[in-house]
Amino acid sequence: MYIAVGKIVQTHGLKGYLKAIPYSGYPERFLHLETIHIENGEEMQGYIVEAVQVREQFSLLKFRGIDNREAAQALVKSELWVPEAKRTALPEDVYFIDDLLGLQVFDSEGEHLGELEEVLSNAGNDIYVVRKEGRELLIPAVSEFVKEVNLPQKKMLVRLIEGMLA
Repeated sequence: MYIAVGKIVQTHGLKGYLKAIPYSGYPERFLHLETIHIENGEEMQGYIVEAVQVREQFSLLKFRGIDNREAAQALVKSELWVPEAKRTALPEDVYFIDDLLGLQVFDSEGEHLGELEEVLSNAGNDIYVVRKEGRELLIPAVSEFVKEVNLPQKKMLVRLIEGMLA
């Protein structure tokens, strides 16, 4: 089984480098991978990683056999996959998006606010999209609002401020 770990968003330069955004917000996650997979129809095609350059919010990846801008362009918008066994251990309080999706979200009084259904990437921080009965709540993914994430119990505890609930 494979898990999605990021997405190629654009090419970089003329020698086949690709700009990749990790779903975890942790660009170092690509550093120790020897192979990354990309869906090709119904199969996963493996690409040998030749080089990784970590930047602040993204990584530049170079795959063997992808040696020019045209070859790299064909991979833009592709999701990056790794075998589940190769999933990287993340720092404390950093999570894979697929682990967060489906969490039941509660406020500090124990009121069920809904299910975390989407994570929006923003320049400053991610935004958690929580939905319940047609209502949508946007919660910044920062410690001031997210007080606890309990993956085994599939729960998230958040602190809301006035005006967040409409």
